[in-house]
Amino acid sequence: MHGKNRWTILLLLSLSLIACGGGGGDDGDDDDDHESGPGVSDVNGTHRVLAFNDLGMHCADLDYSTFVILPPFNVIHSQVVARGNPPRLLDSSEVQLSYLATTDPSGSINSTSQNLAGSIDKTNFWDTNPNTGKSFVFDLFGDDPAPDEGLMFEQNMPGILNPYSANDPQPFNHYNETKKWFSAEGIPILPIDDSGQLNAYPLMRVSAQELNSEDSLASLDVVLPVASEADCQNCHAAGEIAAPTDSEIPFELPDDINDSNSVLQAAKQNILLLHDAEHATNLVASKPVLCASCHYSAALDLNGSGPTGSQLNQDSMSEVMHRHHGELTDESSGEPIFPSDGTLQQTCYQCHPGKVTQCLRGAMGGAGIECADCHGSMLAVGREERSPWLDEPRCESCHTGDATNHLGSSIRLSQAWTDDIDTATPRIASNKRFAENDNSLYRNSLGHGGVACEGCHGSTHAIWPNANPQANDNLASIQLQGHAGTVSDCATCHTSLPLTLSGPHGMHNVNSRSWNLDHEDFYEADPDSCRSCHGANLQGTVLSQTATDRTYLRDDDGERSLFLAKGTAVSCTLCHEYPEEEDD
Repeated sequence: MHGKNRWTILLLLSLSLIACGGGGGDDGDDDDDHESGPGVSDVNGTHRVLAFNDLGMHCADLDYSTFVILPPFNVIHSQVVARGNPPRLLDSSEVQLSYLATTDPSGSINSTSQNLAGSIDKTNFWDTNPNTGKSFVFDLFGDDPAPDEGLMFEQNMPGILNPYSANDPQPFNHYNETKKWFSAEGIPILPIDDSGQLNAYPLMRVSAQELNSEDSLASLDVVLPVASEADCQNCHAAGEIAAPTDSEIPFELPDDINDSNSVLQAAKQNILLLHDAEHATNLVASKPVLCASCHYSAALDLNGSGPTGSQLNQDSMSEVMHRHHGELTDESSGEPIFPSDGTLQQTCYQCHPGKVTQCLRGAMGGAGIECADCHGSMLAVGREERSPWLDEPRCESCHTGDATNHLGSSIRLSQAWTDDIDTATPRIASNKRFAENDNSLYRNSLGHGGVACEGCHGSTHAIWPNANPQANDNLASIQLQGHAGTVSDCATCHTSLPLTLSGPHGMHNVNSRSWNLDHEDFYEADPDSCRSCHGANLQGTVLSQTATDRTYLRDDDGERSLFLAKGTAVSCTLCHEYPEEEDD
């Protein structure tokens, strides 16, 4: 039998882009039994806050005087972990959560969505509509919240009491007993910071306190992604393809060609004019128009009631927008205006944020994945059979299994569907190692120890790590474990644990000296458990890559060590000869 001191590698070390954080177990290693290395933070503190945005991007209009697709409505979900052996999720009977604005590394902070007279103009959402004498928000949504107060759940901006001066902690107003997370839903943040600069990725600091206490147990800085980037003017500005100068429709020019909002509002006016002409409506005279008042939008149906009233006789918002634009052709060439195989800039980013915002910015974007690789073309998204916001690609559609049991030619696929791009039916894998919960989306799924998948992997469209090392999205994972990327260091939540293969997705202990020196028995008991991430030949795969630079001890007395750079595919032979499966 090989000596245990010769077994010094990490089996199943890090699941790279697709691994959750931490091993499982009830007792074992001491708290100081962790490897040292660049970028690994000291493990201290009694609690951890995990916080995440539900969608990875919330769109919101800035000007509500013409037509509106979405109001300012952002969401933070958060869980609180009491570190221990084992760690434990805390509920609303034990802790309370709050959020306030915090300054990002560039100096940007966003504490209020109110305007600063004569200086900063963020929105007219709460302003009075001169045509009705009521606020735009009331005309559109039938509610009249105070400036900086959100719709429905009364979540406020931190500066509500004294804009541009106050930054008061705001409580999370809901606790989800089923998901075991706290929620702040409807925060009316906009992509303009308190200096009047655009910032689609502002930070909020989420803090956990014991009940009736102001002392913070732990905190985390999380991005509230929000964008107003819309390029309607690309097609609908007077003189462009959807507003030709020879049309009988009186398309409008902007009041100020140098003002971006003036250009956008003129284009939106032209859209209403076109809609009235083609569908015999009277929208121009009915401004402001909420598109969802006729075209059902699941994004605004927070109660899940389904279409009601006039929505029952119309196609959904997603269907009419995606299908209509997907079917458009150039009259001169007959070619699609938005080709199914077009680039991101030619298709999705013509309407979605976007060319500046770069909504798809996480690990998928960094790997060259584009929207259509997951969602299909506009025709696919606009299919009548598709339920918007519910029929989405699944993690398992590309992460179909492990190194020895997966679909396709590689462990990780780069396209979530198997049929044509205009249908894009998500692939369903038989190996559920990386699948979401049954009948649940990634953003609603729970994993290891009841922790939300987004708590360890990051928000949708912003899966850690962001390839930009300066991105605000990376800050939360860095604060949790000392380096950007999937939360994979067990010590984030565990103060100690035994050697185990019961971690998330079947992982073993990560960043553990004891595992490095004493994992021989696991291989001898079940070699295939090692091959599932290190490969059939145990030479390493994308599933065994180091999550950060690591230095490992190669013997008990610490006289020999091995440095592995971030991204190294860990193999047995980095430290010792190829293992034998039979006892000597």
